[in-house]
Amino acid sequence: MAKTVLIVDDDPAILRAVETFLKIKGLNVISCLDPGDAFKVAQSKRPDLVISDVAMPGIDGFTLLTSLKNNKNTQKIPFILLTATDRMADVEKGFNSGAQAYVLKPIDWDRAWAKIQPFVA
Repeated sequence: MAKTVLIVDDDPAILRAVETFLKIKGLNVISCLDPGDAFKVAQSKRPDLVISDVAMPGIDGFTLLTSLKNNKNTQKIPFILLTATDRMADVEKGFNSGAQAYVLKPIDWDRAWAKIQPFVA
């Protein structure tokens, strides 16, 4: 059975690009433009992996990550942050909050897959 990935990004173009890439890799994909909806979806669908943008209006990726890690039903779901910045403080904040990896924008698909694949194999 194919693994399921929840993608969260407020940019529809990025969301579609990641969704298309993961579907080509044979994965089921759930896409959310709104991080508030993503928390509810993660609780109800229990994806095998969450990939979330960091900078979003309202709830940012760090807040979503922390919320999922603090919930007993979602705390074990691996989480990858998708971001345009590689500032060390942000990277440390993500890892300290429970992220398993970072994928930088613009996306290098080979590098991204190397980070995603271990969680969906």
